[in-house]
Amino acid sequence: MKRKLLALSIAALSGTAVAGTVTTAGDDLIIGSKGDLSISTADGDFSFDIDGRLMWDNDYFDNIHHATGKDAHKSELRRSRLAVKGTVYGDWHYKLQYTFNVDNGGKNQLEDAYIKYSGWDVADVTVGKYKVPFGLEELTSSKYISTIERSAMFEFVMAGRNHQNIQLSSGGDNYSWAVGLYEGSADEDGSELHNFGGRATFAPIAQKDNVVHLGAAFIRSEIDRDVPVTVEFDQRLAVHTANKVLLTSAGDFTTANEQSQYGLEAAWMSGPFSVQGEYVSASWEDDTNEVEYSGYYIQGAWTLTGESRGYKAKKGVFDKIKPQGVNGAVELVAKFEQGEVDDDRTGAVENGFDNITVGVNWYVNKNVRLSANYITTSLDEDDANGEDKGNAFSTRLQLIW
Repeated sequence: MKRKLLALSIAALSGTAVAGTVTTAGDDLIIGSKGDLSISTADGDFSFDIDGRLMWDNDYFDNIHHATGKDAHKSELRRSRLAVKGTVYGDWHYKLQYTFNVDNGGKNQLEDAYIKYSGWDVADVTVGKYKVPFGLEELTSSKYISTIERSAMFEFVMAGRNHQNIQLSSGGDNYSWAVGLYEGSADEDGSELHNFGGRATFAPIAQKDNVVHLGAAFIRSEIDRDVPVTVEFDQRLAVHTANKVLLTSAGDFTTANEQSQYGLEAAWMSGPFSVQGEYVSASWEDDTNEVEYSGYYIQGAWTLTGESRGYKAKKGVFDKIKPQGVNGAVELVAKFEQGEVDDDRTGAVENGFDNITVGVNWYVNKNVRLSANYITTSLDEDDANGEDKGNAFSTRLQLIW
C-alpha cells in the first residue's frame, strides 16, 4: 500500500497522467498525430486517415485587364476541403474528398470518390471520380505547387476531375504510367461517351536531392456532332478572384466531331534548385474548321534554407517541402507562361497572353504556409478586355493537416 501511494505521489508531482489501457479486438494499432490523424494496424492491412486544407487568398489589382481596367481588391476562401482515405485488407484503397462552399460563386461538391485495387502485380485498378492523368503541375497537389495558382493553360485543356472513370496504373522507383477511360460528353440519346487517355513518366535520376523527370500525356475524345460542344477560351490568368479574360469571341463549337490533346513535361531538381516546364496542345475539329490552343510554361524555384522538394516517382509528381529549421523554409519562385488560341471559325483569329509570376513561400512548418505572388500579364490584342496589360499582387495563408 505504501509503495502504491508513493508511486501515485511521484506521478502527481511529475505531472504524469495515469490512464486506462486501450485494447483492440485485432492487431495492435498505430496512431499518427503529427499534424494529422491517422490510424493503422501494425501490419498495414487496415488504415484510416483524415486530412484537409484551408486556403485564404487576397488579391490586389492595379489597373489590370482582369478587372476591366479598374483597381480592385478581393479576398476569398479559395479551398476548404476535408478528406478521408484508407486501406481495407491490404489491397483495397479508398478516398472521399469534399469541398465545402467557397467564395466567388463556389459550391459544395465532391472532389474525389474512388476505390482502388492494388492486388495485381501488373497494375492497380481505380474506379470512380479522380483526376485524369494529364500534366505535371495539374497532378501535383494544390498544397504543394510553388505558385499560388496553376498555369492558365490547364483551363484550356481537359484536365482535373471526372466522374465515371476506370484506370490502370503502376509505378516504380523511377517510372509511372496510367491509362484509362474517362467520362466525356453525352450523345443525342443521353448515353455517355468516353475519353481515352494516358500519361507516362520516366526519371533517369530519382534520388532524394537529385531528380530528372520526363513525361508525356494524351487524351482523345468521342464527340457526337449532333450535340453542341462548349469550347470556352476565357480564363482568369493566375488571379482567381478576377474577371475572366476572353481570348476568342466565338460561341459553342456545334459541329465538332473530334477533340485531342497532348502534353510534354520535364523537370530537373538539384538540392534546393528546381526547374520544370510543360507544353500542351489541344484541338477541336470538324469537316471544315479547327480551334486550337497551345501553351507552355517554364518555372524555376530556389529554397533559400536548403531544403529539396519532395518527389514521388511512382506517381510522377512533386511533393511537399519539409522545413528543417526552427524558422521554417523559404522558397523563391519565378514562372513565365504563354498561351495562344487559333480559331478558324472567326477568320483565323489568333489571341494570346503572356504571364510572368514571381513569388516567395514561407513554410512556417509542415502544416502552415504563407505565399505572396506578383503577376504581370499582357495580351496580344486589346479586344473588349479593357487594358491589354496589368499587374496583380496575391497572398495566401494555407493550413493543411
